[in-house]
Amino acid sequence: MIILAHRGNLSGISGTRENTPELLRQAFERGFGIETDIRRTATGELYISHDRAVDLTPELSEQMAADHAAIWRRFPRQAVALNVKETGYEALLVEFLEQHDLLQQVFLFDFELIEESPGTTAREIRSLHPAVRLAARTSDRHAESIEQALAIECAEIVWLDEFDSLWARKTDIARLKQAGKTIYAISPEIHGFAIERAERRWQEFAEWGVDGLCTDWPIQAEELLGRQPQSA
Repeated sequence: MIILAHRGNLSGISGTRENTPELLRQAFERGFGIETDIRRTATGELYISHDRAVDLTPELSEQMAADHAAIWRRFPRQAVALNVKETGYEALLVEFLEQHDLLQQVFLFDFELIEESPGTTAREIRSLHPAVRLAARTSDRHAESIEQALAIECAEIVWLDEFDSLWARKTDIARLKQAGKTIYAISPEIHGFAIERAERRWQEFAEWGVDGLCTDWPIQAEELLGRQPQSA
C-alpha cells in the first residue's frame, strides 16, 4: 500500500511546517508520496497552501509553485495527491502540470467539495487534456456515495474519506476494485479518531487491497505495514 504523507507530516501534525518545500522534501526522501494543496491568487498565479494566503505577490507565488514542482520532479516515482481548493482555473492547472512534466506523477482531487454539480470540474479538466489523472470522492458526508464516484467515469482513482464513522467495508473496496478504480483512503486520525484506531484501520485497508493511505503518521504506518513501493 502506497503511503502518502498528509501535507508532508511524518510523525504527527507539524504545525506551520505543513506543506512547506522542506517538509515535503523530507517526506519524499523517506520514500513516501505526499498529499498537498494548490490554490490560485486573485491575480491568477498558483501557490501551494492549505489556507488562503493574503500577502503573496505574483512573483512570490509563482516562485513557490515552481520550487514545489522542482522538488516533486526529483522523485518521479512517488505519488503526489494534489488537493484542488478552488474551481475556475482548470486550464491553468493543466498548464502547470504540463509545464513542469508532472502529468504522470500527480493526481487531482476534492473537486466535489467546491463544485455545484459533482463531476463537472473533473470532466472539464479531462476535456482539456486526456492524460491528467483525476480522483472522485466517496465519503459519509455530502451525499458522496460510491455510486456518485463511479458515475464520474473520467476519474480512474477514488479518494475514500471517513469523517464521522469508519463506514467503508471490504465489500465496498471490492466493488471499487471490480470497477477498475485505484483507491486512496484517508487515515482516521486526520478526522479526529485515536491513533490506535487508525492503526487498526491501516491494517484493514491493507488486507482489503486499498492501494494508498494518506496519513499524518507515515513513519508509524510504514513500521506497522512494512515498506511498499511508492510509485504513482
